[in-house]
Amino acid sequence: MLCYGLMTIANVVCPPSCLLCRRACITATAVFCDACRQDVRAPSLPLCQCCGAEVPGAFDARLLCQPCRRRPRAFTVARAPFTYETTVRDAIHAFKYQGHHRIGRWLALGMSRTAEATLPLASITRIVPVPMHWIKRRLRGDDPVASLAQWVAGSLRLPYDPRLLCRTRWSTSQTRLTTPQRFRNVEGLFRTRARSLVDRAVLLVDDVLTSGATAESCAWSLRAGGVREVFVLTAARAPLR
Repeated sequence: MLCYGLMTIANVVCPPSCLLCRRACITATAVFCDACRQDVRAPSLPLCQCCGAEVPGAFDARLLCQPCRRRPRAFTVARAPFTYETTVRDAIHAFKYQGHHRIGRWLALGMSRTAEATLPLASITRIVPVPMHWIKRRLRGDDPVASLAQWVAGSLRLPYDPRLLCRTRWSTSQTRLTTPQRFRNVEGLFRTRARSLVDRAVLLVDDVLTSGATAESCAWSLRAGGVREVFVLTAARAPLR
């Protein structure tokens, strides 16, 4: 009762504010205000059965977006709880570059719920983050994607393995590259540290899926190491261009 009273007084003196726009939040545990929360959107059905992209107006028995039809993926299924726009885009940037771990926990909670609803968790033997180059990790002092993967693993009660994949070289940021450039940029970029894997399936975690180039490069490396299936879970899915 004392703690509750102190929290109530603290909320009156210093009302909880949205971590993005700083407007007042209704409750002390809220991450965003009502206005920002209303801009959060999940990918709208129907979705590509492989990469999770929105495929408006599609009616095929097996829904595949044009990129997945043109280029078969190395991963089996990719899913995300949110669309990469407005509030979610700002939230991911705030988590990655400003260290807002409460936002990261909120993203990871959405990811865990999506994984439980859409992925065959019983067959997944470990959760692996898309690795950051060790120099970049030293310069930043943290690895946001690894944190997401660790939180998701804890929520889903699955083994977390941050060392299975590694980057073979420093690479240019994907942000300003075209889709063909993105695939060339990550070709051969990752390798597995284990020589022989016996995993039935691995869950690969990243922050955003855009072209799928990074996820695919990681998936090829995992499959070359012996993994049968790679499932991909990200915080957000970028709309198809």
